[in-house]
Amino acid sequence: MSNDPTVGSTQWAQWRKAVDLDDYESRWDRMAERGENPHGEVDFVMQFEPKTALDAGCGFGRVGIELAARGVEIVGVDLDADLLGRAQRRAPQLDWRLADLAAVDVGQQFDLVVAAGNVIGFVDAAHRSGAVQNCARHVAPGGWLVMGNQLKATWPTIAEFDEWCSGEGLVPAEHKAGWEGEILDEDPDYVVTVHHRPAS
Repeated sequence: MSNDPTVGSTQWAQWRKAVDLDDYESRWDRMAERGENPHGEVDFVMQFEPKTALDAGCGFGRVGIELAARGVEIVGVDLDADLLGRAQRRAPQLDWRLADLAAVDVGQQFDLVVAAGNVIGFVDAAHRSGAVQNCARHVAPGGWLVMGNQLKATWPTIAEFDEWCSGEGLVPAEHKAGWEGEILDEDPDYVVTVHHRPAS
């Protein structure tokens, strides 16, 4: 596995060039200091009462660390070694893995797989279906796949998310406009997709 985070996506490489990682990581800490809630994604997925979770595209570990703080056993996967190193420094006791979402086999299935931060949109177009389908394969019977993404012109559509998940035996449960459960309007710019693997 390459330690070059730009190998996985042209758009991710562009984002990395434009963003100061120290500022990006501390953004969420500053939210908490202002009394704002930096954990809307975790609040949302805890409705499914997961005992285990795969944080897909975990970055510096914000979502996975908060899930672990709420009693969920997590594994975090990311292709960006720099961000993953930050996760390891923040929570060295947790299981962080450098891997490509389209190819990784974590070796278990989970109650919840969550891809919270435009993860799939940043995957190169040729590999997006593979990344979603591989995430879906890690969902245990009765489990959930929850993904949040902007609906940009060149990024995956809601219909594509549904199609890719259906190919791995998941069924659409709901689509929301944000992590607070907002209702989708006729022209949404963001979607949280929720897919479920039937228990039997």
